[in-house]
Amino acid sequence: MKVSSAAVMDFISRLEQENVCMHGFELRSGGEVVAEGYYAPFRKGGMHRMYSISKTMTALAVGILAGEGRITLEDHIAAYFPDKLPQEPDPRLMRLTIRDMLRMATCHRKTTYREGIDRCWDESFFRVKPTHEPGTMFNYDTSCSQVLAALCERISGRKLLDFLKERVFEPVGAADPKAWLEDPSGVPQGGTGLMMSLRDLAKVAQLVADGGRGIVPAEFIAQMTRRQIVNETPSIPAEASGYGYQMWMIYDGWAMCGMGGQIAVYHPGTKLLLCTIADTRLDALGIQKIYSAFYDILVSRCGEEEREGDRQLLAQRLAALRMPCVAHAGGEMPEATRVYAMEANEEGLRRIEIAGRSVRVEWEDAAHEFRWERFGENAMGLWTGTEYPVITSAGLTQDGALQLRCQLIHHAPCGLEMFLHEKAGTLSVRMHKADDPLTRHYEGIFWGERA
Repeated sequence: MKVSSAAVMDFISRLEQENVCMHGFELRSGGEVVAEGYYAPFRKGGMHRMYSISKTMTALAVGILAGEGRITLEDHIAAYFPDKLPQEPDPRLMRLTIRDMLRMATCHRKTTYREGIDRCWDESFFRVKPTHEPGTMFNYDTSCSQVLAALCERISGRKLLDFLKERVFEPVGAADPKAWLEDPSGVPQGGTGLMMSLRDLAKVAQLVADGGRGIVPAEFIAQMTRRQIVNETPSIPAEASGYGYQMWMIYDGWAMCGMGGQIAVYHPGTKLLLCTIADTRLDALGIQKIYSAFYDILVSRCGEEEREGDRQLLAQRLAALRMPCVAHAGGEMPEATRVYAMEANEEGLRRIEIAGRSVRVEWEDAAHEFRWERFGENAMGLWTGTEYPVITSAGLTQDGALQLRCQLIHHAPCGLEMFLHEKAGTLSVRMHKADDPLTRHYEGIFWGERA
């Protein structure tokens, strides 16, 4: 079933209207690419952090090893890591199977490792005390994906990325550059660290949609893409459909899903596959907005007749895609520099300087300067003191506040937003951030007086 150009344009418009920070998308119908677009400055073939899509790729490696008889899904995971176990391991841990690991039915209520603190992330899984019986309930546990990555390397004797390149990526023609971030001990971040291109993601997702094509065992793919456990506490409506093997069941389809809008969602009924890269981390419902636009527009209108001239209009629309920026309601800001001494606060914000087209924010241990050229437009720059590229935009809201948004587009896409209200010699600021070490300060409400 085909998708009309009009439907694709409406899909693009819907996400723009809902202010979803898209970086790119590829839409396939029956395996054929029918539309692809990249939001400048992103481009085709570039590496992008996939976050939890890494889990699904790790699971594919597990499936291949199981298909070769080198492991079974009923094996107890602890049997493969005797060197990681405490002296007296908890019996619940010893009963945990690889199958339960795949379906996020571990014995832990949350991820066990502490990023920036623990050196060996997979070891934490075996050392932290279990909270319940394995195989009973769903809890999103990225440390179990870390252990599965370590398992694949132990069994295959190879780095996980090299194994997947040979066994999955190269056979499907996924040849763009790739990298896999590691924990401090050198184990790949199996639940979050894969970096690859959007079009390579689509090629692998199509492999799964096609049942594995003999590259990954068909029976494993069938189980992977079927609900294996109920999600009792979904954070967004789409996640209420349950979980398979390191992937989500989405309504009557399935999805690989990574934080921030890295998605490969497949609808079996229409054979539509949508893959996206994005940064929705400032919007708690951003991922849901992508799923809803896919189902409400693309799936529901699949089979719609193509109208004359729409294909050319879509091509023009795709060529003009740009990352979203802050809207400007009108008006100008004073050119004169204003400096505000901020009231003492726990976060350590000391001083904010506002000039015609820049804001400088000074903390106890850092200072960042944000610049733009014109209101309502994106401006490229670097995060202060680094080589990390950033996109900054600003504008005045209807009540005259300065709204500023900065999006980092390095190996961990993230962002921050500020609303700065100047009134009678005072400055009130609201800050919101995506959780990342670089943006760690930018959360809360602050107040200061003109210096």
